[in-house]
Amino acid sequence: MSKLKFILPFFVVASLELLGHLLGIDEINRVTKPLLMPTLIFYFVKRVPVTPLNRFIILALFFSFLGDTLLMLIPRSESFFMAGIGSFFITHVVYIIINMNAISHGERGLKLQWQDLIFVVFGLGVFSLINKDLGALYAPVLMYTVVICLMAVTARQRWKKVDDYSFKLVMIGSVLFIISDSLLALNKFYKPFDSADFFVMLTYIAAQFLIVQGLIGFIEKATTDA
Repeated sequence: MSKLKFILPFFVVASLELLGHLLGIDEINRVTKPLLMPTLIFYFVKRVPVTPLNRFIILALFFSFLGDTLLMLIPRSESFFMAGIGSFFITHVVYIIINMNAISHGERGLKLQWQDLIFVVFGLGVFSLINKDLGALYAPVLMYTVVICLMAVTARQRWKKVDDYSFKLVMIGSVLFIISDSLLALNKFYKPFDSADFFVMLTYIAAQFLIVQGLIGFIEKATTDA
């Protein structure tokens, strides 16, 4: 119960965020969306001892917070979309670094294997659907597609280098992150669909929570075994 109380603020904010999208009440989302990552950072900090990995996880969540906030400002100017992409680009670069270092044994580094083609094919498939309407965003969105696929690849490469709990949560979270961004891109650049914001945020919130929870499991096991 003592640990549960630390996640409660995130769950409350996340529930209200999703409720706001379901009911179409933008006033709720203006308050809850910027609070998602700070409450998740609070949960993370309260759950784990201090380790060198902590600062990277907090950094990834901070740039996610920045991206969330910038994307909220798109109605004022489309330039905020590019700024939001840039923030999440940094988030994924940090997650790549984390994935390559948050292992218990085995070689660190990026070594592509045939299983990684799944992410590459999916990413390029989504990009092929949206690239006609990207205009000046073509190169930035392509770079973003590459980096988020690499994030998932490095998550997959933790297989058998960490315990199953940490691997599965981070892996599922990474896949959900790709799905969330794909839904956002398809809705914005290909074909808008009903309840897009709800499903984008549902998968995004689940992705971030699972990644963080998986890394908490890794840190707890590493510090216990040390």
